Amino acid sequence: MAKSFQFSLILKGVLLASILALLMSLVFGVLLTFTLLPESELSINIIFGSSIFVAALITAYQAGTKGLYYGLSVGLGFILMVLLLSSIFWSDTPSWLKMGEKTILALVSGGIGGIIGVLFPSVK
Repeated sequence: MAKSFQFSLILKGVLLASILALLMSLVFGVLLTFTLLPESELSINIIFGSSIFVAALITAYQAGTKGLYYGLSVGLGFILMVLLLSSIFWSDTPSWLKMGEKTILALVSGGIGGIIGVLFPSVK
């Protein structure tokens, strides 16, 4: 019998991606403060993509099946949360090009993380 799709795992994955992004942003902020490391859009995209990748990988591993669906769902949930929070806290209208870039990055990193997550053998 096939497992049903678990939305609680997706919510946990989005929460995990948020926590990872905050922690990596904190580390990056400290590095920016105490080193000559330049601030760039690339480093922000790396934080964004890697936090979604790791969260999707863990979510799909816990689900054990349908890794692409779980990974894409985590990526989509994270980007929707970012859109919601940015509309609440910033009065500026987001650039559609930047949001499209972030959405593609979130879906690709989430999808790849989800696919890789179900490839690991389960330890149940």
